[in-house]
Amino acid sequence: MRFNLLICYIVWALTYGAVLPAQAPNKEVSSPTIPKNTSANPELLRLVIADQWDRGNDMFGKGQVRASSDLDWKATTKHDVERHEAVRSLLADGKLKTKEDFSYASIIFQHSSDPADLMLAHVLSSTAYGMGGADRWMMAATMDRYLQSIKQPQIFGTQFRTNDGGHTWTMEPYNRNTVTDAERALWCVIPLEQQEKVLQQYQKGNPRSSTEIEGCK
Repeated sequence: MRFNLLICYIVWALTYGAVLPAQAPNKEVSSPTIPKNTSANPELLRLVIADQWDRGNDMFGKGQVRASSDLDWKATTKHDVERHEAVRSLLADGKLKTKEDFSYASIIFQHSSDPADLMLAHVLSSTAYGMGGADRWMMAATMDRYLQSIKQPQIFGTQFRTNDGGHTWTMEPYNRNTVTDAERALWCVIPLEQQEKVLQQYQKGNPRSSTEIEGCK
């Protein structure tokens, strides 16, 4: 069962990638930046840094340092399963206590193809926001990803996908009428018109901008 789930996730990862839009790679660095001061659980901090590093992102430093095509998705998928188990243990032991803890745990769990993991990611980001974290866009993104995992249309417009190896990008299935642009703004998501411009960037193979409203907290 786990092997079958792993194969399904590899296919899903190559199709969807991360929730965060791909950026043009920054200066290459050999190891991730470790922040000196943080209120996050040290083990969870290590896990989320590794989660992002596997995806070519120096989370607390240079940003995107490797292109998606240069990443080892098979290894990343294996590491994701291990990280999910580790975070579940931290949750079960009551070791996640701060808004940073729940925010970082959400980032880790949204890298899954399992609807239960994606709903947990949504709950974790909502918990972080309730504690004063700036996770409104992540709440929208994890909801969109959860909906797509159960074969339902996304509603905010945070997800992009391709079924032909990266040649034809789409946001479908997408029900654009479930929420309004005013409601999207409350969740820090850019309006439909701007989303279409981001989609065009995907389709042209250009570096893509985020669907998060800049500076939205």
